[in-house]
Amino acid sequence: MKIILQPTSDTSICPIYDIKAPPRFYTDNSTVLKILKSESYRLESLARLSGAVRMDTEVSDNLPDVIDAPEKWQQFEKFHEYLELTFPNVFSTCEVFKVNTWGLVFYWKGADESLKPLLLTAHQDVVPVQKDTYKDWTYPPFEGHYDGKSVLAAFGFDEEATGIRGANEISKFLENKFGRDSFYAVVDEGPGLMDDVMTGAVVALPATREKGYVDIRVDLFMKGGHSSMPPDHGAIGIMGELAQNIEYDQFTPSLTSENPMLQYLQCMAVNNGDRMGTMKKKAIMRAGFDKLANSKLVQALSQNKVTKYLIQTSQALEIIHGGEKANALPEDVSLVVNHRVAVGTSVSDVERRFTSRVIDVARKYGMNVEAFGETKLLPESPAGTFRIETFNTPLETAPVSPSLGKVWELLAATTRHVFEDLVYEKKLGYPIVSVPILMPANTDTRYYWNLTRNIYRYSPMKINVFENNAHSVNEKIEFDGHLQLTAWFYEYIQNVDDELAG
Repeated sequence: MKIILQPTSDTSICPIYDIKAPPRFYTDNSTVLKILKSESYRLESLARLSGAVRMDTEVSDNLPDVIDAPEKWQQFEKFHEYLELTFPNVFSTCEVFKVNTWGLVFYWKGADESLKPLLLTAHQDVVPVQKDTYKDWTYPPFEGHYDGKSVLAAFGFDEEATGIRGANEISKFLENKFGRDSFYAVVDEGPGLMDDVMTGAVVALPATREKGYVDIRVDLFMKGGHSSMPPDHGAIGIMGELAQNIEYDQFTPSLTSENPMLQYLQCMAVNNGDRMGTMKKKAIMRAGFDKLANSKLVQALSQNKVTKYLIQTSQALEIIHGGEKANALPEDVSLVVNHRVAVGTSVSDVERRFTSRVIDVARKYGMNVEAFGETKLLPESPAGTFRIETFNTPLETAPVSPSLGKVWELLAATTRHVFEDLVYEKKLGYPIVSVPILMPANTDTRYYWNLTRNIYRYSPMKINVFENNAHSVNEKIEFDGHLQLTAWFYEYIQNVDDELAG
């Protein structure tokens, strides 16, 4: 009965802002229309993007610092040469800084340098392609092939390896040059526009918060020997049992008011509620304070692949290694598990849970356990040793960026203009709502927290999360989406300029 009585019409939870186009649009909109509609521009942009994709800028984990092994990073020289050749106006107009050799900062000075600048960020590196998957690609991964609709691409100095040498150094440079809290906003890669899974309505999803991150490595050291006299349970088998236990023992999902996901759901209930059932709508509106409504909503979200890990810590078994020879028992087997830490869970929570899973297996087989520098289990005659440590630098969940106020309003108003007016040509039939969302992956924005509160992970283009194959075989983007993104930034930069100047 509590659920039935809940009102669902409070639009102040998630206002729809008026469309805003830059003043110049009403006197000369030829450039933005050229970006979206011109076949000649499409072909020029396609050639530029495909050329960039052909540059192999793969970056793996555990690379040495640039100063220690410059040859490991030399691939970026060719990419920088390509950028300068392809975008000469950018290089001639902007002041260009190279940070830690391969980080790029383009400073386009305005007429009034007292105004806060806008920071637009991206990364140059890509994740490595597994060599044994080359045969599975429809087109070679670095061919930049265009099939008339999509470009096979992986975007990216070292964002894919935590950004410690790239964005981390750039953030120090920017803070030293401009100061703390000196930027109007930061826009980095993130979700775009998609069809909402509950209502089918097109919705814009700037991410206002990121999940945390921790990679945990566990090694199992056991006595080796000849494979003709194996133990009943060897290191690979025991590690396999641990891996299975970890996969079966998933984290408990949780949805709280700290998670932008709740605001997203309530936005959809308020503004597109006619597209969902009445009971679902009412449950969503009560989920912030009613345990029954919350549990029903969590159950529903947990059954959907798109929404499950927006309310739950993920754990992905990513690297396993053991053994060097077919007739020799391995003496060290290692497993790396990646965790994206949910809102309401801490890195230390993840470490404790992981350690407890290892201890369960260690007790069964009489193993010693060393976890994060401490001895957790030490039997009298251990059959082996588990050693647990973090791999890469752990990250707690990000601070929440504002989803009300002038900065957010301009983001949303520009989105309505570009997509309702230009992409859908005023035929959509309803306003596009910009809704805060949680970013399940991680970006370079972790290093920019000191520069502004207004950090949005947003790639303003229509996407299908099931078809772009991120970090996998046949990774691609719809080329129409690339043009939409270009048009949005063209209009947004002008809108920000007008907002600050006014």
